[in-house]
Amino acid sequence: MSDHRALQAAMLGICLAVGTAAPAMAWKLTPEATTTERRLAAYSASRLQRAINSGAFWGVAVVGHPVHEDITRRALQCPADGAETPGCEFDIRYQVAGVRWNDDPAFKFLPGRGGYAGCTAGQTVRLVTQPMCWGQVFRHGESAAGRGVRMTGANSNLLVRSHFGDLQFLHAMAIADGEAPEQTRRNVLAWAEFAWRTAIGEPRFDSQRMVASLPIDGFAQRFRFNQGWRIQDLFALGDPSARRDDRLQRIALGSLLHVVQDSFAAGHTQRAVPVPGSTCAGRADWPAPGPIVEFHSYPHQDSRKHGRADQPDALAAHLLGAQPNVIDVVRTLAELWRARTAWDDARPYLECVFMLTPDARPASPGDDYRPGAFPDPALWRG
Repeated sequence: MSDHRALQAAMLGICLAVGTAAPAMAWKLTPEATTTERRLAAYSASRLQRAINSGAFWGVAVVGHPVHEDITRRALQCPADGAETPGCEFDIRYQVAGVRWNDDPAFKFLPGRGGYAGCTAGQTVRLVTQPMCWGQVFRHGESAAGRGVRMTGANSNLLVRSHFGDLQFLHAMAIADGEAPEQTRRNVLAWAEFAWRTAIGEPRFDSQRMVASLPIDGFAQRFRFNQGWRIQDLFALGDPSARRDDRLQRIALGSLLHVVQDSFAAGHTQRAVPVPGSTCAGRADWPAPGPIVEFHSYPHQDSRKHGRADQPDALAAHLLGAQPNVIDVVRTLAELWRARTAWDDARPYLECVFMLTPDARPASPGDDYRPGAFPDPALWRG
C-alpha cells in the first residue's frame, strides 16, 4: 500500500473511531479549535501525525449538528429573529465557547488513567487537539458506566464525569437511575448559581478563586479531589486567551445556557406541556415553561435514540410547539445577564425553569430511550 493510501486509511480509521463515540453525546455542536489549540495540536507532531489529526478533526466536524450554537446565536444576538436592534451582541464567541464546554471540557490526561493510543500523560486534551485520545477516553467512560462504575473526581476526568458520572447535571440529567428528581434539581441549581455568579462578575467568583472553596452548597464535596482548581482551570485549561475575567464570565454564562437548552431535549428530560398564561414568580414578563416530569439518566439509554433527540429537526418541531420555548427562555436569561442581575433576583426564574411537577418521578433512561423501545420518541418537548 502506498504512503498516500496508508495515510488515507489512517485518517478514515480515526474519523470512524471518534465518530462512533459521537452519537452518545449527539454532537449538537460543531467542534472548533482556538488559535492556541491549533498550535498545541501541531506542536512537536510528525508530518504523518499532523495529517492524521487534521483528518480526524475534519471527520468529527462534519458529523456535528450545531444545535446548541444555533439556539445561542438566535437567543443572544437579537431579541427577535432577523431583527437588527441596537444593543444586539454580535461577538458572542466566548458564550459559544461556554456552550461547547459542557460537551468538550478540556482535561489533563493523568498517569495511571489508561494506556490509550494517542494519549500522553500530562497533556491537555480536547476533541480538536487530540481526537484519537479523546475518542478512546470517551468510549472507555461509556463502557465503564454501562458496567456500573461510578465516575467521580477520584477516578475520572471532566469529560467522562460530565457525560457518564457525577457531573451529568451539566446536561440536565440525573447522575444515575433512581436518583430523586429533587436531588437532580438541586445539582442543576447549584451549578446555575456558580455559573451565574461567575458570569455577572461577583468579586468572590473571579478567575483565581478555588472551585472547591466557593460558597455554594455541595461544591466542596463535588470538587474535593480537585482542591487546586481555580475557576480559570475549570473553564480555560490549555487556552490562555480565555483567562481574562470578562471572557470567563461569558464562558460561564454559556455553560449555564447549555444546561438550560439540554433540559428542553426529550432525551434529557420529560417536560409537561406549558400551562397557557402561567408565569414565573408572578412576573408577567416571565412565561413559565412546562415543568419537569422526569430527569433522565444516560448510561442505560440507547445512544442512537438519545442522539436523534438532539438533532436540528427535533429542535424545529419543538419551536413550532407551545411557548415559551427554549429560545424564549435563553433570551430571558440573556436579558437578566446583560442587566447584571444579582443571583438572588435571577434565582426565581431559574427555579421556575427547572420546576418539577407534583408527581415528578425518579430518574430512568426514559421509556422511549431504552434499547429496543419503539416507536421513536417525540424529540424536543416543553
